[in-house]
Amino acid sequence: MKVVDLRNVFTDCNDVLIEISDTVIYYAEEKTEEGHRSLFLLAYNRVTHRERIIANYFLTDPAFVQHYFSFPDDIVVVMESGGSEAWVLRVDKRTGEEKNFAKLNFIGSFQDCRALDELHVLFYTGPDDRHRALFGEYKRLTGFSRAACLYDLEEGRYYYARDPRVCGADSSRLIPYRQEGEPRLLLLDPHGSEEDKLKCFRNMRWLGDGVSDNVWECPLFDFIVSVKSGEPNIPLELILSAGTQGLVRYAGMDDRNLYFRAKYFPTGDQRLCAVDRSTGKKSVAACLTLSGGEKPAWFSIDAEGGRAFRVCEEGDDGCRVTGVLNSSVDAVYPKELGRFITCVDDRFILAQYILADETDSFEFNSIYDARTGDRKDYECRCAVKGENVVLY
Repeated sequence: MKVVDLRNVFTDCNDVLIEISDTVIYYAEEKTEEGHRSLFLLAYNRVTHRERIIANYFLTDPAFVQHYFSFPDDIVVVMESGGSEAWVLRVDKRTGEEKNFAKLNFIGSFQDCRALDELHVLFYTGPDDRHRALFGEYKRLTGFSRAACLYDLEEGRYYYARDPRVCGADSSRLIPYRQEGEPRLLLLDPHGSEEDKLKCFRNMRWLGDGVSDNVWECPLFDFIVSVKSGEPNIPLELILSAGTQGLVRYAGMDDRNLYFRAKYFPTGDQRLCAVDRSTGKKSVAACLTLSGGEKPAWFSIDAEGGRAFRVCEEGDDGCRVTGVLNSSVDAVYPKELGRFITCVDDRFILAQYILADETDSFEFNSIYDARTGDRKDYECRCAVKGENVVLY
């Protein structure tokens, strides 16, 4: 486990982590200096323990909200205030060079966004006072209450998506990733929440078996070309599907597999399924079904590390953590530490406790050594990626 304590580097609660790598941590910080509100993009070198300013900008609108997307060479930032305008910029991580900077004007108001790569950002917009009638007609024709448009930073052009699977999605359902250097895209298409899907199963007599969760995938290049061409159906490949009797939900990925949690309602059987990123071969990675004699438990899946754990109460004061995927841990930690987050190196258990009232919220994170029983408590935020634990 590698712990990086940035609490002396991060100076206020507006600091935002952008990326954690083995050598550099990228983050953003908002400051008010001489009456001017500024945004700084920074890099912390984990080897030299030095902070470097990549770029800084004046924020002219105090209502601006920033969205950060990190790629191998660049950071893309979208700045918006929920209206019909947004700013997009692309900055070189190494030199701080501003490669693109553009002001966008939407039909409707900003609702969501996702940078698919360094040059393409997908925006979702919804009705505002000026375009309410237009969106009403759009919904009547398509069934969707908001629109999706792809913005090309180099061309400076918008392209509206026509595929219902894209228009009905949101940024959390679009997952860009790379496979052997090739940019690819997962598009998650679940039928509502898990509770919604269970209700469909209970009403299957009337709904039939056509209420599906689907997972689609394609090369990102094909996705972009298809949207720019105005095609109503993007060439997405269906890699997993579950009808009314079950559900499938994305759980995370590692260097080898994509992981999905699947459940079959009639029997309660629940499994963690793996899809090989190179071959597409499907397999059962772990069984998540509790047997008749087992204590009540819940499962925690580490989306970044490709690890899964079974957690249950142990006596009055403890919680037992057992690894079920890419972990062999079997340990008990004090329940008072709070909610289990993950376990690193099959030894160090991270737990979180939130203390909140109507006005304030305090976050406490603990690292518990399951071998020695030693613990360290921190009043701060915490992020984990693989074997890296960042306190800030």
